[in-house]
Amino acid sequence: MIIESIEMENFKSYGKKVTVRLKDGFTVIIGPNGSGKSNLGDAMLFVLGAKSNKAIRVDRAADFIHKSDPPLKRCSVTLTISEGDKKYTLSREIVNNGNEIKSNYYLNGKRARYLDVLKLIDSFHIYLDSYSFVLQGDINNIIKMSGAERRKLIESMAGIESYKERIENAKNDINGLNENINILDAKISEIKHNLDRLNIDRENARKYSNLKKEIDDMNAYLKLKDLKNIEGEINLYKNDVKRLDSELNKLNIRLKELNDNKNKTQENIREIEKKLNDLGGSEVLKLRKEIEETTREIATINAGINTHRENIDSYEMQIKASKDSMEFQKNELQNKLREKKNYESYIKTDENNINKISAELEKFRQENYANSKKLRDLNEKLKSIDDSINSINSEIEEKNALINDIGEKISVKKREISIKEDSYRDLQLKVKDLKWKIEASQDNINEYSKEINLINSRFIDLRNKVSSLSRNKSDNDQKIRELEKQLRGLNYSGGMSPAVKEIHNIMEHGTIPGIYGELKNLIEYDEKYGNAVIVSGGARLRAIVVDDDYAAERCINILKEKKLGRLTFIPLNKIMAPKDHEKSEKLVRDGISIGFIRDFVRYDEKFKRAVMYCFADTLLFDNIENARKHMGGVRIVTLDGEIFEASGSITGGYLKNDEILYNRITKEIASLENENIIIDGELKNANSELGNVSSQLTDLTRKRDVETANLESNKNLLGESEKSLQSYNDSIETLKREIAELTDNLKNIEVDLRELRLKAYKNNREKEEIFKQLKEINPENMEIEKQIESELNRANAEYKSHSDTLITINNDIKHFEQRITELDEKIGNYKKSLEEKSKELQDLKNDLDKKNNALNELRGREYEIDSKSRDLYNKKVELNDALDRILIDIRNTEDGINKKNILITSLNAKIDALIEKSNEIHNEIIDADIPDFKLTVREIREKIAHNENEIISLGPINQKAIQEYDDEYSKYSENIEKYDTLKRERESLIDMQNKIIEEEKKTFLDLFDGINKNFKEIYYRLTGGEATLEITSRDDPLNSEIYIKAMPKGKYMIKIDALSGGEKSVAVLALILAFQNEKPSPVYYLDEVDMFLDGYNAEQVGKLFRENSKKAQVIMVSLKKAVSKFATNIIGVTTDGHGNTKIVEKYMEEDDGEKRDSQGDNKAR
Repeated sequence: MIIESIEMENFKSYGKKVTVRLKDGFTVIIGPNGSGKSNLGDAMLFVLGAKSNKAIRVDRAADFIHKSDPPLKRCSVTLTISEGDKKYTLSREIVNNGNEIKSNYYLNGKRARYLDVLKLIDSFHIYLDSYSFVLQGDINNIIKMSGAERRKLIESMAGIESYKERIENAKNDINGLNENINILDAKISEIKHNLDRLNIDRENARKYSNLKKEIDDMNAYLKLKDLKNIEGEINLYKNDVKRLDSELNKLNIRLKELNDNKNKTQENIREIEKKLNDLGGSEVLKLRKEIEETTREIATINAGINTHRENIDSYEMQIKASKDSMEFQKNELQNKLREKKNYESYIKTDENNINKISAELEKFRQENYANSKKLRDLNEKLKSIDDSINSINSEIEEKNALINDIGEKISVKKREISIKEDSYRDLQLKVKDLKWKIEASQDNINEYSKEINLINSRFIDLRNKVSSLSRNKSDNDQKIRELEKQLRGLNYSGGMSPAVKEIHNIMEHGTIPGIYGELKNLIEYDEKYGNAVIVSGGARLRAIVVDDDYAAERCINILKEKKLGRLTFIPLNKIMAPKDHEKSEKLVRDGISIGFIRDFVRYDEKFKRAVMYCFADTLLFDNIENARKHMGGVRIVTLDGEIFEASGSITGGYLKNDEILYNRITKEIASLENENIIIDGELKNANSELGNVSSQLTDLTRKRDVETANLESNKNLLGESEKSLQSYNDSIETLKREIAELTDNLKNIEVDLRELRLKAYKNNREKEEIFKQLKEINPENMEIEKQIESELNRANAEYKSHSDTLITINNDIKHFEQRITELDEKIGNYKKSLEEKSKELQDLKNDLDKKNNALNELRGREYEIDSKSRDLYNKKVELNDALDRILIDIRNTEDGINKKNILITSLNAKIDALIEKSNEIHNEIIDADIPDFKLTVREIREKIAHNENEIISLGPINQKAIQEYDDEYSKYSENIEKYDTLKRERESLIDMQNKIIEEEKKTFLDLFDGINKNFKEIYYRLTGGEATLEITSRDDPLNSEIYIKAMPKGKYMIKIDALSGGEKSVAVLALILAFQNEKPSPVYYLDEVDMFLDGYNAEQVGKLFRENSKKAQVIMVSLKKAVSKFATNIIGVTTDGHGNTKIVEKYMEEDDGEKRDSQGDNKAR
């Protein structure tokens, strides 16, 4: 492949269309600086599609267009390439439209893509990045490169970029697989977790189904047993009814016979009585009337006898009470008599003492009389006064005794008045009380009657209320049974797990504060949102809400200790409420969504964070169609329970949410049970009140009857008491008159007594005067006399005290003697009355005997008259006896018929109830395949209870778990298969990546070694010295550095940085030639690469290029004659006066070892 020509039009310095023809071999382009030599190389790079404008030495695409006045709008370059018999034209143009610059490629005259150009160049093995084209500055660039940059240069030549791209693609693929594997792994883990959970639920569901089926079978078996027992009972009851019907027929026949006999007997009796009346006539009637009157008189006498006996009993009791009182009075009298005897002894001693002191005083005075006449006169006078005083004192004592006697009499009479007044007042009070009682009794009777009417009305109301409440409770019980039947048909058990039961137990006992229970029990919602709430809340609704994480920890520790399972807890102090997504808020704000599902749940505000955690920003839509339009990025639930996850997954289908039905039914049952509790309370209160009202009614009726009896009794007592009151009043008036008389006498005596006391006072004053005179005469004797007198006075005082006490005792004795006399008289009167009543009783008995005799006589006469019709009478007696027996038989037979009818009605009601129950059981088990359990009924019931406990211990049952587990397992298997496939693919990619890395490493090292080998040989040919490329790590060559070392002839091996400028250029040029040898190209372009070479080195380089041109077309821009002399073709480049480049071509040919020149002139047109 060679480039035959280059055609340039308005390209850079080529202002006109210029065609440069090229030959194979070594072509050298020469010319002065700035003439446009390098623009030939730029033109080739331009059309071959160099990636950077910088490489073609322009800043922007418009600079490719030749500068002229006026400015040009277009430039183009066309290469003509031949390969064997084929020729290709490759063109590129730049068009400047002012607003934009367009670059267009053409292949063989047709518009082409840049990719088409690259493919064509690659097919020619022209590598623009492998130093097929060496531009000005490339040598200096290689010299200045770091070790890493040189390594990257070789990487580029080795095509490592494609390896890196493949490796990167493999990494991306591996990363993609890893991401998919991680996603699948997470998905598988989630599915595995779900499988583990569902497996438990599935096993529980299977166990539940087995237990439930066994319970249902056993219940059906028990119902079948019940059905057989009921049928047996029905047959027994029917037999009983049949037997009772037969007995009832017999009793009805018997009753008819008895009634016939009764009528016949009564007719016979009436005939006999008619005959008897005909026989006895008016005489019998008169006699019977006398018998009846006598019988009434006998009854009256008997009543009188009873009354007298009661009176006699009363008198005997009064006699006994009076005797007891008299006995007490006698005992008191004896005590007073003993006291009287003692005081009489005291008085006698006092009298002796007074006489002794008086004699002593008299003797003392007599002895002192002789002292003087005056003293004697005074003593005589004193004696006379004393006599007078004694006389007065005697009269005073008599008056006092009289006063005491009158006072005692008055006192006795006053006591009698007091007793009678007390009795009178008692009677008054009694009369008043009786009147009040009578009035109160009448009021009470009226009030009782009113109350009875009111309570009777209340009784009827309460009885109706009890009946109504009982009917309501019965209706509620029926509804509860129907709801429980519906409940048994649900595939959901509301029982609590042992863990939840334990939490509820903790809550009830308050052992751990701050526990509120399951979240689902803390919220409320309307039934229409039930599916959406339960589905969107999911398992979080069963989480336990607690105040804080410490309470949760304590609960968890208890569950661990008791091995009761696991629960999720929501601590209100730590739970995080997620933020709403913008899309969710917008859908709610724009009214597209019904709203957040949480907004349709009612709860206490303190549970808001728990509710937010449970439902987050899940949106509620009315149906699946509307939800599907807005799915993705948000979580959506529909009213029917379809779930759209934010990831895009959709869960839906038929949803028979037994939990909602269970909750609704249990709430309805709870409501009915609460209503029954209220009804029971009301019923209990009503029954209690009914019992109380009934008791009140009975009590009031009894009280009214008692009050009526009391009224009559009190009226009788009132009459008697009013009579006694008058009698007491008369007695009191008589006593008061007597007391008034005694009081008048007492006043007269008291007047006399005052006069006597005045006389005594005067005598004592006179006596004191005498004492003063005596004292003046003889004070000592007077003092002695006074002491004796004091003793005498003291003795007199004691005498008086004892006398007064004796008087009181005598009065008491008189009182007791009088009281005894009265009681004795009273007893005598009672005895007299008792004798009179006894006599009267005896008279009554005598009268009774007479009346009985008279009655017997009358009956005897009646018997004599009746003897004429004895047979009829006896027959009548017999018929009456027979009639009595018939009536008894009739009553017994009617009772028997009533009992039989009641029994038959009861049995028929039982039969109807049993038939209804039998039909219900039959309808329930009609299609059931009932196994035969070889167990007793008791064992079956125990087994049912055991199974029910087992079901309760299972907790809530997910009946869909079996199908969900199969579906989930299918997904698990499918994902496991995908996972294994992805793992195999990843392993394959890793292997491929490792192989590419190894291939990349090998390709690089092979190229490096080949370049290094060529480098050493070329450098040796050029300089006779040694050179090498050193790599820092062959184990990791693509992360290593490459250094150039050279040892010019006669010098040491050193790095290129230490060489001279010319030595550096030779070394780098040798390296470039090594590049070209290792990565050969059909065309090489070199731009002044010999710039820094001396003549020798330039000549050596020229030789090498000449040799290389035998294998490829070599085009070189050079200013060195040492190089151009080896050229096979020379192209001269110069400029005209207008800045346009002009081309001069020269071809050097060889013929028999001689050179010939062929010149051609190609001027720019």
